[in-house]
Amino acid sequence: MKYMTFNSSCSYAGIANMLEQYGIETDDKSIAVAMNLPFLFSRSNGVYLSGPMLQTAEWFDLYLNPIGYQLIEKAISADCIAEYLKKQKTAMLGISLGETGKHAIVYTGTVSDSFVFINNKWENDSSPSEIRLSTVELQKRIESEVIVATLQPISPKSINFTPKFQFSISVLQENLGEIIALCDKEETVANLRSKLNTLFRPLFLDGITMLNLIGETNLAKEFAKLQQELLGALRQEPQQKITLKEYLSTSKLQIAVEAYIQLIMNVMNQH
Repeated sequence: MKYMTFNSSCSYAGIANMLEQYGIETDDKSIAVAMNLPFLFSRSNGVYLSGPMLQTAEWFDLYLNPIGYQLIEKAISADCIAEYLKKQKTAMLGISLGETGKHAIVYTGTVSDSFVFINNKWENDSSPSEIRLSTVELQKRIESEVIVATLQPISPKSINFTPKFQFSISVLQENLGEIIALCDKEETVANLRSKLNTLFRPLFLDGITMLNLIGETNLAKEFAKLQQELLGALRQEPQQKITLKEYLSTSKLQIAVEAYIQLIMNVMNQH
């Protein structure tokens, strides 16, 4: 079993656990580094994304295609989930864990009338490594339709990362621009908090994780300081109106983002 080794990496550990069913040994960090995850940024439906939030076939295939696999994602109805899983060697899907939200688990087979799943978790997490669910229990843990990811062998193919790097730089610049524009306005703390996952997360959370992953600890520390400035501002009452630039150093943010962009450019020049 492969464990999570960085924040929010359950789906990356899941890919490693699926590959293990095919006899391939890897882990979440190796996958992230091989696919240049620390240098990738994107946006989807108004949400800025980076690091472990890039977790669809488009991104995982950056790792999988060169080793001879691709990820197939299918929307399966709850009524059909049992029969679909029984036909798969392995599969990954998200189930509800109650108040903690959705969590990626990996199907490995059936025992008696139970579906057996690997729980993609941290090694020191006290939750069980294996989850067994009946058809009814599984259907209760998913919505009326769930995306199920499976692996399909293909002829290995190389990846041209340059377009991804170029797009990532443009996304980073847009993300920075939106943050700075927001910092100039008087906003309620509640409204600013509502943008934590959609606007701030790539630079103030997942970016820090990614920078530490590749040993860029000094730049990670700069973003961590900015994170503390942001969180300090957001600890005020929700209805309080504030101008974020009075709490968050936009000049330091610009310098840090420019340094991050330079890292991407350096990697791009090596490809």
